[in-house]
Amino acid sequence: MPHLETAGADAGDRSSLLKAVETTARPATVIAPVGPEYTRTVHHSGNRFFATAEMAEIFSAQAERTVQSGQTELIPLLHSSGVELLLVSPQTVFAVVTIEVGRPKVL
Repeated sequence: MPHLETAGADAGDRSSLLKAVETTARPATVIAPVGPEYTRTVHHSGNRFFATAEMAEIFSAQAERTVQSGQTELIPLLHSSGVELLLVSPQTVFAVVTIEVGRPKVL
């Protein structure tokens, strides 16, 4: 049986607009998280950034080109907390690592 409640423009307004809300119990549904899937970790100068595979690959490709050319550049990285401009030069130590989640093998 539906439950009826009054909805109006504000708390004092009890207009004739009625909204029916069904109160039947339903099984809980697991909803997958919405948004990007962070599957890579970018390590740079002692910092760790979680990024999508696509963003990490874009950063890595640009960083490799910069190192091979012997130049120094600020390279953008879009990650889980925002955007960073990371300084990359031939002396910069950085790594892009795939995040792997699983169970350890029991011997």
